[in-house]
Amino acid sequence: MKRLATLMSLLTIAALAMLGCSANTSSSSGYGSGSGYSLNITTSNSSVPEGGSTTLIVTAKDGQGNPVNDSVTPITFSSTLGGSFSPATPFLSSGVTSTVYTASGGTTATTTTATVGVTQITASYKGAFAYMSIYVFKP
Repeated sequence: MKRLATLMSLLTIAALAMLGCSANTSSSSGYGSGSGYSLNITTSNSSVPEGGSTTLIVTAKDGQGNPVNDSVTPITFSSTLGGSFSPATPFLSSGVTSTVYTASGGTTATTTTATVGVTQITASYKGAFAYMSIYVFKP
């Protein structure tokens, strides 16, 4: 029984690794309470190697469905596995903004960082949010 569980785990890991070798599109939306805004986040590649990057595109609409323009309040991003966003806090123009997410991890001369797995990316704007999962794998 234990061997079957181990085999199933290895097959799942192999399938996820194979998925990481091809580009695919992923999007997800979530809505904050009472904000009156809605966000959507998309990427052309939902699998990246440690230290790899992908462009995230966020669209924002107000309560009437109109694109949001805002050069004062930026979109903010976070990731459950760390990494960086560039620009870190982009502004909306015609309801759209983008940032490049770079996964952390990899091996340096002094440390090895364990950052392989699924990271949840969250984009936030005035109480509204959107989220998506990106699979970070060892190259």
